[in-house]
Amino acid sequence: MRLGRAVVLLLGLNLGLIGCGVSKADQCRQLILITKQMAEEGAKYRDTTSVEEVLKIADSFDATATKIERLNLEDPVLANYQGELVSIYQGNGSATRTMVKALESKDILTAQLAQKQVTTIGQQEQQVITNINLHCQNP
Repeated sequence: MRLGRAVVLLLGLNLGLIGCGVSKADQCRQLILITKQMAEEGAKYRDTTSVEEVLKIADSFDATATKIERLNLEDPVLANYQGELVSIYQGNGSATRTMVKALESKDILTAQLAQKQVTTIGQQEQQVITNINLHCQNP
């Protein structure tokens, strides 16, 4: 009789643990919220010519990468996109800093290459976000 109760208790605990997992919709919301916050932050400084403000954007990219990296996403597809976004935001922060340094030292070629890299990374970001939205729309 004790064994039967133990099995029932273990089954109940396992079902309870499964039910406690974060839903795909919640995981999607977490990831989308962070990317939306970064987009809003970037929009504030979109037309700036201030070096300090551009460096703030680079810091925001790094902070966003860290926030995304710390998410505990159980959905394997979202976890893959999570890794891509971390690389994208880290790359964008690095390229932005490279561009600022190049402009400060009047190295126009390096600045142009860094700007091109920022543009390319931005396109990759948009594609990943589109893919996330498509994945999150499916049940």
